[in-house]
Amino acid sequence: MHIHQKVLLVPMQPTPNGRMHIGHGGGTYLRADVIARALRAQGHEVAVITGSDVYEDWVVAAAQREGRSPEETCRDHHAGIARDLDRLSIRLDAWIDPSGEAHRDAYRQLHEDVLTRLRTTGAARLESERIPFAQDTGRALVGPWIAGECPHCGRPCGGSTCTSCGEYFVPEQLVHARSRIGDSPVQWRTEQNWFATADDPGAIADRHRAAGLRPVFLAPLLRALDNHGGRVRLTGQGDWGVRSGTLPAGKVISNGYFLYSVYCGEVHRASTGAAVNPFTPGSGVTTVGLFGSDNSTPGLLVPDVIAQGSQGTLAPFDATVVNGMLNFEGHKCSTSKRHGIWLSELLEGTSVSADELRHTLLHAPLDHGPADISLNALTHHVNTLREWRTTVLRPALDRLREQSHPVRRAEAALKAAAEQYALLTPYSPDLTAAVKAFDDWIGSPQVPDAEWLVGVALLGRPLLPDLADHVWTQLGFPGEPDLRQAEQLEPLPRQSPATTADLLSAPLDPATLEPYVHLQDPE
Repeated sequence: MHIHQKVLLVPMQPTPNGRMHIGHGGGTYLRADVIARALRAQGHEVAVITGSDVYEDWVVAAAQREGRSPEETCRDHHAGIARDLDRLSIRLDAWIDPSGEAHRDAYRQLHEDVLTRLRTTGAARLESERIPFAQDTGRALVGPWIAGECPHCGRPCGGSTCTSCGEYFVPEQLVHARSRIGDSPVQWRTEQNWFATADDPGAIADRHRAAGLRPVFLAPLLRALDNHGGRVRLTGQGDWGVRSGTLPAGKVISNGYFLYSVYCGEVHRASTGAAVNPFTPGSGVTTVGLFGSDNSTPGLLVPDVIAQGSQGTLAPFDATVVNGMLNFEGHKCSTSKRHGIWLSELLEGTSVSADELRHTLLHAPLDHGPADISLNALTHHVNTLREWRTTVLRPALDRLREQSHPVRRAEAALKAAAEQYALLTPYSPDLTAAVKAFDDWIGSPQVPDAEWLVGVALLGRPLLPDLADHVWTQLGFPGEPDLRQAEQLEPLPRQSPATTADLLSAPLDPATLEPYVHLQDPE
């Protein structure tokens, strides 16, 4: 990417049916933050905008479990998720509640306008499909209300996407479909909903392949294109969602990730004073979608289908960043199954810091597929970082205080940082390779002097921002670690004496984390 690019990153909106666990934190949101920090360090103009997915049926399920209204559930968890992200040092430029007074009407209107546009162009078609209903209550069994086995890999799943292999399916393809609401028999009815299909399925695959999407994440998209030609849902059954006067009772507009992102683009346009939405063709803003591999259809297929159907009024993401699912102790982290470690409990109830948790999660190679993390691995990474801070970083900062000469230009640090930032573009990023570059630098045999500290700050900025900011300040630089500043300022006088007391931490005892570990994994 060239200097002075404008970039909008939209990590997929989390569902406010609970607080965030380490699977959320280590996947999409950490990637958005790391990439944004690396781009900013190179002088790009970057915004990260997202919000909560309040119109998901999982919210209704959580509300029933918690004994309160869906609206109360949304408000509570929306605020809680924002705190979780902040505690992990995830920086957002806007955090949107689509059901809140500031956004509700405009959010609904955007969805209705796009559906109307697709109807007008002929891209949207009303089609019949078989939908399961609970025989006793008459509730449509979609989303959290239906369970079965994936038609592709055979593993247990529900809704319309398999979290194991990323397969997308319509309800009647679910194997051994059964209700999750008691023991009510499943009754199948024929309903009509709006769908759109890709005009050119091959072009979609070619575009993502050319952009560098890794084969492991491309595979579910290719299956979707082969199995149903890129057919995507525009409306569905339900009474909790984006309602429209153009739809009959019991129908809602699909609250998809792409139109959520387009709305984030509207927020970006309004905040920057731009003439057009970043998703308008030729806007001059690079749009980046970030999501987990279980959302391949919403993230990789739907944007292209809607863009093709809009006939030039919308463009899909310019780049997509997909991450694999994070397992904890052998099972996928899950809010509904209460399996994992919750960010709020870990970062508020233990001595583990945001930097320490980020450093641990970055070692899970999610840019290449699913990965696993254990309590022992978490403890190991935290203690390794603490020992390095105590035995290497602190003495280096102590020596910095005693130096009489200013900090000199650090050529090796600048080169290492530039190479690391090249791993953190929106096109096929590799966060595990980036943290390895940081680990190699801080463990290098060279003398830990002022020039070495410049490298710690520059390579640490995207990954461990609190530590990087601390070192940068002690070196005498203003603001945040910045590649251009380090290249241009020579020499750099220190502005304040180094302080190192906050770098000391006792080793982490894994037993102190056990109360915060949730290993329940019910069906």
